[in-house]
Amino acid sequence: GCEVVAGDVWALRPSVVLDSGSVNRQAAEPTLREFEAREGVEITRVYNGCGILTAQIRSGQRPDAYFACDVSFMETVQPGFQPAVSLARPPLVLAVRKGNPHGVPGLADLARSPLKVGLCHEDQSALGALSVGLLRARGLWDSVKGRLAVQAPTGDLLINQLRSGALDVALVYAANAAAVADSVEVVSLSGPGTVAIQPYAVGRGSDHAQLMTRLLRALESPRSRERFQASGFQVEGGAP
Repeated sequence: GCEVVAGDVWALRPSVVLDSGSVNRQAAEPTLREFEAREGVEITRVYNGCGILTAQIRSGQRPDAYFACDVSFMETVQPGFQPAVSLARPPLVLAVRKGNPHGVPGLADLARSPLKVGLCHEDQSALGALSVGLLRARGLWDSVKGRLAVQAPTGDLLINQLRSGALDVALVYAANAAAVADSVEVVSLSGPGTVAIQPYAVGRGSDHAQLMTRLLRALESPRSRERFQASGFQVEGGAP
């Protein structure tokens, strides 16, 4: 009278691959290490810009799960994954050096000369696509695009450029700046397009789908949520 569910392929120490947007590294790593110890599993992390990760998935790579930086980058590969679950919402902010020496009050200032502005690349990362979309929606993109000092695949690279003095301001996730609050401060943004939605989905062809679903539960746990909040994310659960 029992119903048998699909199980995982047996392995003494399972090895799985998790693709994830690089912004999640700091908040997710403690939970991933705890999960590895609890489950006796080895997780290969592939942190990168989501544009790069999505292109790799479309070219044939098959991670056991994908923790994307925005739902828009999950949608293009969704047929290869089980239904996605929204885990976190990272706000977009302007990052400036401590004390805001150039007096940047808001997004419109990105068009002000001679500020050295940094954005993520539109095709390489969710942050870049969101940033360009936000600037277009505010009527600022044409004024900003021709005078960008740096375009990078990830927000943490922009933060490094900001701290070194190569940039005056960068449009990044709040989570990118949270780890370097001693040298960087943020200018908050509001309105449509200023918050990303980050979904997690298990690969349909994964040999360890049950295991990766348990990893989702670990990332949804109260302890994990506290870590994400401390790293500058808003947290949630449910279908994106």
